[in-house]
Amino acid sequence: MRMIDNFSQLIFNIYEAFTVAFFLKDKDHLRCLSSVSFANSFEKNRRIPIDGSLPGWVIKHNEPLIIPNFDKDEGTLGYYGTDEEIKSFMGYPMEGKGVIVVDSKRKWVFTDKEKKILANFVTLIHKEIERDKRTQDAEERIEELTAERKILDLFHDLNLSHIGVKEIFQEVLALSGAELCFTGMEKNGQLLIKNIVGAADDTCLNKICPPGNSIASMVMEGERELLLPHDSGFLREKALFFPGETIKARQFFGFPLTTDDVTIGVIGFASLSEKHLKEKSIRLLRNISTLLSLYYSSLWMRDYLDKVKDFEPVTGSIQFTTFLGIMERIMKKDERFSLLSVKLANLKVYNRKMGYEFTNGLLQKAFQVMRYCVGSGAFITRKSGGHFYVLLKGGEAIESRNILKILNYTISKNISEEMAVDEKNITELGVSHFPEDGRNLWELLDRAQDRKIRAA
Repeated sequence: MRMIDNFSQLIFNIYEAFTVAFFLKDKDHLRCLSSVSFANSFEKNRRIPIDGSLPGWVIKHNEPLIIPNFDKDEGTLGYYGTDEEIKSFMGYPMEGKGVIVVDSKRKWVFTDKEKKILANFVTLIHKEIERDKRTQDAEERIEELTAERKILDLFHDLNLSHIGVKEIFQEVLALSGAELCFTGMEKNGQLLIKNIVGAADDTCLNKICPPGNSIASMVMEGERELLLPHDSGFLREKALFFPGETIKARQFFGFPLTTDDVTIGVIGFASLSEKHLKEKSIRLLRNISTLLSLYYSSLWMRDYLDKVKDFEPVTGSIQFTTFLGIMERIMKKDERFSLLSVKLANLKVYNRKMGYEFTNGLLQKAFQVMRYCVGSGAFITRKSGGHFYVLLKGGEAIESRNILKILNYTISKNISEEMAVDEKNITELGVSHFPEDGRNLWELLDRAQDRKIRAA
């Protein structure tokens, strides 16, 4: 910019001008890039409309304009706040991207000769503007790369649980120009707002967005990006989260969180004021949504593995070591319980005749039958092969509830139908009681296994 200002001063001196200004096109207006003026009323920050102004005419027609005897309304110049008694005007277009204007308080000072001289300056200025733009773009790209590197480092810390998602959101807000950022996760086909940063009103946290009636839910339901411009009609018609909320989004960028082509949630960025979101940040925001998808998928997997590690994979019953831990905790509380031993006979024969897949199916069916007979409040484990243990809390005698007979009959009936064999001697059942049969964990297990006579 310093070089551009030097050109302004040079042209100002050569033409003995009253004002020299460079304007760049910004949509349907012109904004001042550089200026030198004797006028106190020169308004550098004023946005000049292209339609209805002389600088606008020059850029609109892409032609130089000389008015040697200026007798027009000075309002058409667009850059003065009061009448400065301008007598001459010259404007020259900068390849459709901007315009240079020079004016004077003297008549007949601008001719074709001055126009040709100004044309040479235009070429130099245009090259300098392009160089400045490349430099600015490079600086912005370096800033973006630095921010991206910092965000990647934050994701590393996030994965190690050193920080939370909100710390990443704070960085992304600054980078994108957003004033609000949130994530929502899929829950039973609907969107649950999980995290939010930048909103004074956080009453929407941990609430379900109404399907089809919010901008946030539209991203998940559409399973694609939703990029709404500033003051979009959608944002006027639909709430960001809930009807009647205090949050009023003016612009919105939303991205689905996906894993294996399945949408698991949404990340959204919103402007709440006249401030615009940076369109250049869309690529980075898209990458952040991918990283967050991986993060949330890994969280789900960790949670799943934490749950799965306590269950035996073939039947879905509790792992034996977990079952022992449950027994120990109940015994420490001195709560009464009964322990059933349920053993399927001839399992090795089934393996040889029918194969492991068939035998695993029998074990799964046996577990389902046990779960049906004893209820969801009981704890069931498979120790090995076809040997199960069932823990039933409470002091009521197992025999009085006929559970042993029901189990024996139901399991035997199902397996005999599968194998087309006699129902007799398919199961071996036994029972022990705490504390009546002892206070040693292994002793209770052994007694339940050895008391087969009680299952008759």
